[in-house]
Amino acid sequence: MKIFIPNYDRKKALIVVDMQEGFLKTADQSIVSRVKNFIEQTRYDLYVEAVFHADKGSLWDKQTGWTFELEPTVPELRELLQRKNSLLVTKTTKSVFDGDRDLIDLFKEKGIEEVHIVGVDTNDCVMATAYDSFDADFFTYVIEECVASSSGKKMHDYAIEILRNTDLTNHSELIGSKAEIAL
Repeated sequence: MKIFIPNYDRKKALIVVDMQEGFLKTADQSIVSRVKNFIEQTRYDLYVEAVFHADKGSLWDKQTGWTFELEPTVPELRELLQRKNSLLVTKTTKSVFDGDRDLIDLFKEKGIEEVHIVGVDTNDCVMATAYDSFDADFFTYVIEECVASSSGKKMHDYAIEILRNTDLTNHSELIGSKAEIAL
């Protein structure tokens, strides 16, 4: 598989969203190996690992009747990210930026101009993070080949279409205008 990524000379951050076993049980299982290969083959100036949880009594529980215990990123990605000195963000919200209000300031302090996003769920936390990244004034690209949805392919495809329509993906359907990474 080849992944097409923007090839710009901007300082970049990679955000890895909610790659936790509880989400991956129902998501596309090949996402883990794709994200791992992507991280191994692509260099970023900063890495962010985000994990989600929703406790009993939280708004998630009250409004949706849904809770999710805090669990780490799957081991093969966690170990890789730790070797890259990633920042860990624990969140109880959809967007990684709402999980750590200082993330925008850190990105600006480090000179980050562009953000790439991988992980789950495309139609939920990935999309919310992409919108917040763009709203915070960062060039933003969801890496289409490295996202999935625990809500199924249909919801994933809808989200990709929405993100493409707002130019917030790497537009893998447009071959030839971007740098290639073979996975």
